[in-house]
Amino acid sequence: MTRLLVIIGVCLLSSVAGAQFPDDVRAGTRVRVWIPEAARQAEGPNKRQLLRGEVEAVNGETLRLRIPGSSGVIAIPRTAVRRLDVTRGVSRGASMIERAVGVAIASAITFGIMNDPDNSSGPNYRTDWQAAGVGAAWGAGVGAVIGLTWPHERWRKVIR
Repeated sequence: MTRLLVIIGVCLLSSVAGAQFPDDVRAGTRVRVWIPEAARQAEGPNKRQLLRGEVEAVNGETLRLRIPGSSGVIAIPRTAVRRLDVTRGVSRGASMIERAVGVAIASAITFGIMNDPDNSSGPNYRTDWQAAGVGAAWGAGVGAVIGLTWPHERWRKVIR
C-alpha cells in the first residue's frame, strides 16, 4: 500500500512539474505562443492561433501575456500552450546571411533552368552550370541587401 501511494505521489509531482513554464519565460520577455483554435485557418498551423507579446507575469501554471495594441492582459494556462518561443532579437547579420543563401539557391535554379545556349537575343551561357553560378552570385547579392534592409526577428523554441 505504501509503494502504491509513493508511485501515485511521484506521478502527480511529475505532472505538476511538467506543467510549469521554463525559466526562460519570465516577466518582460517577448514570446510567441500557439494556442488551440476551434476551426482550421488558411494561414498558420492547423487549428492553432499564434499570439505574440510580452510576458506580464508567470504564475505557476498560467502565463499572463500583454499583446501590443490591446488593453489588458491575456491569461493562458500552461495546458493550452501548444508551442512557445522566446525571441532572440532582430539580427541584421543573420537576416542578411539567411536571405543571401535562400535567394542564391532560388536564383541558381532559375538561371540554370532558363538558360538556353542557342538563344541569340539576351543573356546566354555555354553551360547550365555557368548560368547557375551567375544566378547564385546575383541572388546572393540581392538577398543580402534584402536581409540588411528588412531584418526579421529570430526565435528559439522553449515548449513544443
